[in-house]
Amino acid sequence: MGRGEDRISNLPESVLKSIITMMPLKSAIRTDVLSKKWRNLWKYSLSTATALDFADDLANNLSATDFVETVNRYLSLHVSKKLERFHLFFSPFDLFASDIERWISYAIGKGVRYLDIDLSQGEFSHGRSPFELPSSLFDCDTLIDLSLRCCNFKTPLNFSNFGGLQSLSLSHSNISEEILQSILTECSLLQSLSLRSCQQLGAISITVPNLKLKRLIIRDCQSANLLEINSPKLQSFHYFGRLCIQTNFLNISSLKYASICSNIRYWRNMSLLSDILYVLNRRNVSILSDLLHLQILTLCSGALMHLNEFEGNLDIDLPLKYQNLRELQLLMNSMTNEDLTCFYKFFYLCSFPFLEKLCIQLPKHIDYPNEEKYGGCMSLKCNTTFDRLKLIKITNLKGSSNEMSLVSSLLQKAAVLEALVLVIRPGSSGKKSKGEGILDWRILKGEVLLLQKASPTAQIILHEFGEDDDGLNSTPFGNL
Repeated sequence: MGRGEDRISNLPESVLKSIITMMPLKSAIRTDVLSKKWRNLWKYSLSTATALDFADDLANNLSATDFVETVNRYLSLHVSKKLERFHLFFSPFDLFASDIERWISYAIGKGVRYLDIDLSQGEFSHGRSPFELPSSLFDCDTLIDLSLRCCNFKTPLNFSNFGGLQSLSLSHSNISEEILQSILTECSLLQSLSLRSCQQLGAISITVPNLKLKRLIIRDCQSANLLEINSPKLQSFHYFGRLCIQTNFLNISSLKYASICSNIRYWRNMSLLSDILYVLNRRNVSILSDLLHLQILTLCSGALMHLNEFEGNLDIDLPLKYQNLRELQLLMNSMTNEDLTCFYKFFYLCSFPFLEKLCIQLPKHIDYPNEEKYGGCMSLKCNTTFDRLKLIKITNLKGSSNEMSLVSSLLQKAAVLEALVLVIRPGSSGKKSKGEGILDWRILKGEVLLLQKASPTAQIILHEFGEDDDGLNSTPFGNL
């Protein structure tokens, strides 16, 4: 038997068809070039496929006209009576809206359960009209997962057929408060809701009785001034963007994981009035005080600044005591003197007596001229303790003075620490960069090993970015 013999291609055609039906469609199509025996077998796979994925790798490699012709050809070959999943990444470019409507209707006619329509390709093209969802979509009663990007709703709407919907994701949509309330009312089984860049939402009210919602994501809905949540089954909440002026958490007793991220520097650069900043800061503090029962919390450096700046003007008792928190994740936009001071003071204003994991994501780049300087940053307050802290993980480490001060302070306060995992910033493994002050990783490792540590058994582990860290990973940072 020769070494180069193709034993798989010698299998019976029925076996090859069975193999190809278990492959993703785009992989099945690639088998067409293997040998004559494989040629056109992908058409059999297509004809019986229960998942059709016209994703970005196809759309980005074809002209709009060729993409439309390809999708039409593939759908003409598809003869399966059922369609489980349909994913489309494209842009109507005004000329092909009718084709997209026909494709959506095709998927609905096949009883699709997972529908993902992403029309963000070229979304910033000038003069492009928004795509309006066809009325046929709302006749579909088989959907359990619906994701729409750059798709507008056309009123009047009836969501009564969406009673089985469990997951809904809307991005760059014209959804209004009325449409949102209709969705929450009619989609009685909804467990996951994502709202991204929905700029017509002036208020986000998640207060429908008997709501089964477990996961909520709100990102960059900049027009919203009211956020109200009454969802006793909610377990995961991710918020990114401008904080709402009015925020009411009425019942979030089941919430275990929250991510609250904003950018205070962005607002300052926009020169907003000080009284608006005052309200926003107080709302951020109030949000933190409503989340004391969490198990995992993610915050950005902007949130730390909010809390610190208004320490003396708060109507709540300090420190905020997070009795259930086991993991804390901090996303640092920069590491200036101000950031480091806020970091230290945060642990004075908030107490985490049972914290086991502390994960800090440092910025990838040095953006501020004083980031390398160490200028009178305060030490951790003496009443700050990490009696249960076992793992510290810091990513994007560059070895700046402020970063090393942070590492040193944490090592001196974690008495039972088992491991400090330092992931060096991508591209920082070579010689020191004069412009960015990045240390050679061998020098950096030597400096860290010389630092004093409260736990004599703590391992100090350095990795270059992308290397396996032996399972010492944190829970993934929030989807920011």
